[in-house]
Order: sequence, then structure tokens, then C-alpha cells
Amino acid sequence: MLRLGFLPSDFNPMLLILGEAAEFRLLAAALRRFAASGAPQRLDRLPGAAASVALELVPADGTPGLHQWAAGDGFAWRLDPATANDFAARAERLAQPDCRAGSDLLTCGGAEDVPVKLSRGEFTEDFLAPPPLAQGSGVRQ
Repeated sequence: MLRLGFLPSDFNPMLLILGEAAEFRLLAAALRRFAASGAPQRLDRLPGAAASVALELVPADGTPGLHQWAAGDGFAWRLDPATANDFAARAERLAQPDCRAGSDLLTCGGAEDVPVKLSRGEFTEDFLAPPPLAQGSGVRQ
């Protein structure tokens, strides 16, 4: 399961994306499709994704990088095709069979760019997982 979550911090905020080989191959494919077409894509809606935050790939028509939506409930990841392909290659490296654990920090380098950290095998399976539903209530605990 590809898990996405925002880790707010006064000094080092980041968007954390956790997964295993299959999930990072899906992420890399989505980045490559975006690089080829330029069509916006919601990464939080990839098959098998569990996200506590919305994340949409959009063309870098302004400052590239990860930027919080004005409503504050999600992020636009503004990328140009070359950067999207570079990030795809980096996700594919984490999907290699000889990579049992590792991470990569993806950033476009802007002053207000929030980094995106890809991580495989470094966190427990329940890290960033949504809390279970309270029995019979339909409400998360």
C-alpha cells in the first residue's frame, strides 16, 4: 500500500510517501505519464493508495515544487517534465529488488518548496495508516 501523509513542522515540514517495490513502480509510472502528457494527476488516488492528504501533480506554470492548496487540505506538486522523469527514476531505484530499505528526498530547490520524502522499509506498516473505524460508528478513532 502506498501511504502518503504530511508531517508539519516549524523547521522541517515534509510530505512522506511510504511504500514497497510495487508501490514505487506505480508512483514512477504516474510520474512518467505526467511528464509525457502534462495532464494533472491525483497521486492520492493511485490504486491501493492510503492518503491522509490530497496530492495532485500539476504543470510547473509557477514556482516548481510542493505547495499547499489555499484551502490547506492538500498539495499541488508543480513539476516540469524533466523533473518528473528524474523523480520517476529515483522512485524506480527504490523499487529495485536489491533495495530492501532506503529513502530519497525530492525537492525542486525553491525557498518555499516542501520536500517530498520517498521511503521503503524504514517505517512500520501502520505508520501513516488511517486509524481504524470505531466498531459500528462510522467514525475514526
